[in-house]
Amino acid sequence: MADSDPSTGTSLLRHAQIACVYLAVVVLALLAYSARNMLVLIFVGFFLALGVEPVVAWLHRHRWRRGLAIAAVIFVVVLLVGFIVLFAVVPAVGQVGHFLAQLPQLLSQLGQHLGEHQLRDTLHDPAVQGKVQEAAKQAATFLATALGAGFAAIGSLLGGIFSACTAGALLVYFSLAMPRLQGAMTRAAGSHPGRPEAILAAMNRVGGYVTGQALVSLCAGAVSYVFFLVAGVPYPALLAVVVALLDAIPQVGATLASVAGILVALSQSLPLAVITLLFFIVYQAVENYLIAPRVFARTVELSPLAAFVAILLGGSLAGVLGALIALPITAALKVLYRQARVEHITG
Repeated sequence: MADSDPSTGTSLLRHAQIACVYLAVVVLALLAYSARNMLVLIFVGFFLALGVEPVVAWLHRHRWRRGLAIAAVIFVVVLLVGFIVLFAVVPAVGQVGHFLAQLPQLLSQLGQHLGEHQLRDTLHDPAVQGKVQEAAKQAATFLATALGAGFAAIGSLLGGIFSACTAGALLVYFSLAMPRLQGAMTRAAGSHPGRPEAILAAMNRVGGYVTGQALVSLCAGAVSYVFFLVAGVPYPALLAVVVALLDAIPQVGATLASVAGILVALSQSLPLAVITLLFFIVYQAVENYLIAPRVFARTVELSPLAAFVAILLGGSLAGVLGALIALPITAALKVLYRQARVEHITG
């Protein structure tokens, strides 16, 4: 009996190995999909850890133990969140109900200031006012439901509170392990000149952007609150929270915040709306040319076109979260791409 062809056995073995590789990829993809909520939490925790790393590293350089520095940062964050909840969110929640109750009257005043007789007559119609108020209540209910669904999507097993606590715990663990993580990444990059430095620079880009954006948003909310309070714009706490949150969205956030403030001011008087418009123009000029360049110094080196495309892609892939993290991720990838080009040219 003739011996079997060795090439046939080798070919079958190769096909079996390829099939095993494909099967392993499919299994890993299914596992990743089933654990997607926890993977999102891990990513958020690591992203936040990169965000607080510049502050922790600064304290560590000033002879603070790393654990003590992380505890101090977490304490300040909790204290700041509690301050915002007490002095901004709690009044804002109360002002939401008052705003819905006063919405028909505000719309009538808005129609008067616009000078449109037909619009004014329509807004004075009790039936239209009732429908608008009901629609606003339904929109508020839908918004609350959407926010609850968002927290549930992050941590569907135990709810939003569990997700927030888990993200906070992951932040602490990632922060404590950050030196080891950085060391492991640099070792994995190999000994090629410049590659470890590029990885560290990319991580610093993300951390610097997150910390800087938090400072810029807090500054925008605080300054806006003082202006709304002094100028007599209704619902100053609610509008300040809106400004702070929207200011974190690149490109369009500041415009949306200014539109919200101007419309509420216009419900009171046209001069107040003009003053509010001038305030936002002046503040955005100060933020864009004075505050942001100092805060984001050497953090985001992207052209306006690259930043806009990154935001569009991030938003289409992951919604608001994708739009928020698009710039720091793109800035980090730019550092790695620059290093890859250097290696390609020199190699």
